[in-house]
Amino acid sequence: MPTVSDQTIEEIRSRTDIVQVIGERVPLKRAGSAWKACCPFHHEKTPSFHVNPQRQRYHCFGCGEDGDVFKFLVQHDGMTFPDALRYLADKCGVEIVEEDDGGHAARARRLFQVNAEAAAFFHRCLLQTAAAAPARAYLEKRSLGPDVVELFELGYDPEPWGTLDKFAEAHGFTKREMVEAGLGLLPDGAQSASLLRDRFHGRLMFPVKDHQGRVVAFSGRVLDKAASPAKYVNSPETDIFKKSRVLYALDKAQRPIASSLHREAIVCEGQIDVIRCHACGFPRAVASEGTAFTDEHAKLLHRYADSAVLLFDADAAGRKAAVRTAAILLAEGIPVRIARMPDGEDPDSFLLSHSKEDFQAILDAAVGPVPFHVAHLRAQEADPDGADAAGRIVKEVLQTVAACANAVHKARMVQELAQEMNLPEDAIRAELSGIEEALRRQREGAAFRRETATPPPPPPLSPPPPPDLPPPEIFEDPEPPSAAGPVPGASAPGEPPPPPPDPTDVALCEFLLKHGEEHPATVRALAALLPPMLFPNAMVRALVEAFYAEAAGTGGDALERLQADDPKAAAFLGVLSARRDPTAEHPPRDFVHQILLDAWRRWVAARLAASASEKGLDALRKRQDLRRATLDLKSWRLGCARVHELAGVPLPAPGEDEFPDLPALDGEAPPERPPVPFIRHHPPADEPPAPPVAPAVEPAGHRPAGFDDDDLPPDDL
Repeated sequence: MPTVSDQTIEEIRSRTDIVQVIGERVPLKRAGSAWKACCPFHHEKTPSFHVNPQRQRYHCFGCGEDGDVFKFLVQHDGMTFPDALRYLADKCGVEIVEEDDGGHAARARRLFQVNAEAAAFFHRCLLQTAAAAPARAYLEKRSLGPDVVELFELGYDPEPWGTLDKFAEAHGFTKREMVEAGLGLLPDGAQSASLLRDRFHGRLMFPVKDHQGRVVAFSGRVLDKAASPAKYVNSPETDIFKKSRVLYALDKAQRPIASSLHREAIVCEGQIDVIRCHACGFPRAVASEGTAFTDEHAKLLHRYADSAVLLFDADAAGRKAAVRTAAILLAEGIPVRIARMPDGEDPDSFLLSHSKEDFQAILDAAVGPVPFHVAHLRAQEADPDGADAAGRIVKEVLQTVAACANAVHKARMVQELAQEMNLPEDAIRAELSGIEEALRRQREGAAFRRETATPPPPPPLSPPPPPDLPPPEIFEDPEPPSAAGPVPGASAPGEPPPPPPDPTDVALCEFLLKHGEEHPATVRALAALLPPMLFPNAMVRALVEAFYAEAAGTGGDALERLQADDPKAAAFLGVLSARRDPTAEHPPRDFVHQILLDAWRRWVAARLAASASEKGLDALRKRQDLRRATLDLKSWRLGCARVHELAGVPLPAPGEDEFPDLPALDGEAPPERPPVPFIRHHPPADEPPAPPVAPAVEPAGHRPAGFDDDDLPPDDL
């Protein structure tokens, strides 16, 4: 979420009707100039929750909850503040201007548009076309009526090839956007003019929405089993869809969860189970989308739920999945109960053949993860009361108990396990302490391996060199030096040739050549912030030193002498002088900022790679500092302070400008200080420059870009 000004936040607050927003979630009644209701944050019979439209605030005289419309959405709906800001901005028509992020926000908005139009198109096809008769017949067979179809916006993707191309043309979308959204594929080697291969053609469509209600993906069910071996096909992951961050129907379930008695969510295995729960009066149901339940799912659910009941299939796979999911939720600090479904039943089939009260009885009878897990393990033992079986069961269950983040819940589960196994609590606790110690060592070992692994170098921020750079041969070593002495920048006999200049080196030399004389203050600032040691190419170092010396007034004709002594340097500067000035398209200040960020990112990456073999706690801390620096050096707002820290140069005082002869950027924000103390890694004068980092190499067995697990049928439906 980009930084939003206080003025924009205040405008959104002033243009929002807090009575309308809260009234959509809580039944309000007028009480004089204010409105009142029973408090949604605690249970009461007499209304003590008041909303004041003049002050645009709410207050509960029973529990003391108080705040504005933003806090209400965070507390009641479980939104984050950025989500609440976007939600209210959309409602009141205030545009949040986002900073430049490389076009990601614009691409995301476009993908949301593609998916929204596609969902509406599929829905119309299901309701209106004769070709969708098999889909309507399937829904009728599954007792999914028109109200369910409308609530979940179910649809149908027509069979004929070319439909997707016509849809894209009619709505102004490109083939590239259809592919990026995961709706279509271009055959291997096909040109953009070729027809798209529809990923979902002939399938019943289930739109998948994020927690804000935006369509991010689709799941398509095959209607003709002979047409495809994959029962379900899901959208691949895209810029707006990550399977581990989406819970199906959370957009509909978040308010019922947040307003329920214990803020308890119902977690199911599949989409049809969730749809059936919502249709039968249990709107707190959600499910993971196309993958097993993950830590990220648990974190997302924890925004809205304080507890959860798991409602998985009654077979062995369902019980195993329930235990695994319970451990993940416990690790997030969410207490869990597991409902026991009758054999051969799932929520969908049970609700079709039983009453709502029978289903509620199953939810009420749900047990904790320990009794459920013990019963599941005992059923697998030939002699469950034997000593060896008891040891295996206790050890297995304690793996789940050890993952629990809440000390009270963990103590309660230890008591339950002792009762279930008829063993002393002290014995259970002793066994648990050993398992916790083993898990702690595993985590520390995994963290140490991650820290000591050599990360891939960050991609360069500058564009690749243009084709009119000097040919590579001018950077090769010349013939052996004559009696007149070595050529500047040449390698000694037997040494590897120096690396050629990369785009950052070229950009700096070009700026110094074309703008050094008119911006001497900037060159002096660059001399302090970009020591020549940062440049691995010897010729570039010599050129930079000459430019710096001339700007400082101490070099005389150093640049002229260098060109006379080094033909390569002269040829290099000749090509640069003939190139189009890059500052004609980019502001000079922005150009200088980018050079500083790129050069220091390269140096930090080289130090990080060089420290990979170092051991010990100090080495780990050093690598952590370097990784934080790499993140800061992605933008000038944070990177400015980091550049000064690395170079050993204090930040300019407030109101001062170290580049006074460069025009300021519109809306330029002041730099931020580093959030944590940083270990300075500025190279001393006698330290050779860090070696260049080799490009990352794809590991063996890397999956091709077109392969996705979603092309296989998921297990959840």
